[in-house]
Amino acid sequence: MKQFLLITITLPLLLFAQTERKKIKNFSNTPIPDQNITAIATDDTGLNWIGTLEGLICYNGKRWHTITSKNSELPSNKILSIKIIGNIKYIGTTEGLLVIDNNAWDVYTSKNSKLPSDKIRKIIKIKDNILIATSNGLVKYNNDFEVILSSDKNGITDDDFISMNVDYNDVVWLGTNSGLYSFSNNIWRIYNTKNSQLPNNNIWDIVIDGEGKKWIATKRGIITILGDQWVLFNKKNTPLKTNTIKSLVYDDYDQIWVGTDKGVVSFDGVDWKKHRISDKKTLVNSLFIDDFDNKWVCTIKEIIVYNIDGVEFKNNITAQNSVIVSR
Repeated sequence: MKQFLLITITLPLLLFAQTERKKIKNFSNTPIPDQNITAIATDDTGLNWIGTLEGLICYNGKRWHTITSKNSELPSNKILSIKIIGNIKYIGTTEGLLVIDNNAWDVYTSKNSKLPSDKIRKIIKIKDNILIATSNGLVKYNNDFEVILSSDKNGITDDDFISMNVDYNDVVWLGTNSGLYSFSNNIWRIYNTKNSQLPNNNIWDIVIDGEGKKWIATKRGIITILGDQWVLFNKKNTPLKTNTIKSLVYDDYDQIWVGTDKGVVSFDGVDWKKHRISDKKTLVNSLFIDDFDNKWVCTIKEIIVYNIDGVEFKNNITAQNSVIVSR
């Protein structure tokens, strides 16, 4: 019989950052190893679930709690993706998928399910299904797993998907190191440097903005797609100091945020803006956004949480804001 450890995380009534009117919160001493964040998702109670390559970390704005394979049913400490839908958390790792449904923890792997791979890179929801991008194909999950796009099933040349998103027409966009795929109604198409305006075949991130425009992060700039119009953004026509785009996020104010190893810039649909989030030269490893519109900027030395309107977290944490860890 499994035993459970209940970790309750509480938060004072005052918003520590918002009260002090801070736009930036520096975390130089956290459980996050080497400032290496791979994913962030916020649950309905306001708890941030932070994926790293050394475990899963829960943070409510005041306290941290680390979940690892030693103190839980987590199949691997290497977290690649997180998706939270209602009370259900989907945690993708290098050794399988963990599904947390209230107090139940279930692990699915290629050995005990129809998953084609244990590397769960990205997770999204489309209609009533969960789509899972793995290193060996795209999987649909609804009580069972079904491979819907892969080399074996569809004959595509590369099914090691490293990025994924879905647009407003329910077209799934998938990134590989060999190009960009679109997939809808069992019809797929590949875009690469030979048959499209892609500047590079390394598709590292995909964001869909408010008007349905696709923003594609590559090794040689950002390409946007809206209908038949493709537009390239790079250091020649933006404040970007490098064409190597590591992260893209879309905030609540219809702005695109771009993380590179030479800083952070944003685009509001008209103007580009460079953000100085540190007094020192900022080498950004990754960039994420939580449900409070806080931008988590991971540099080589620290974690910086940045918000133009002031950093804040939920201030009315209830008894439900707790983590039940399987031992």
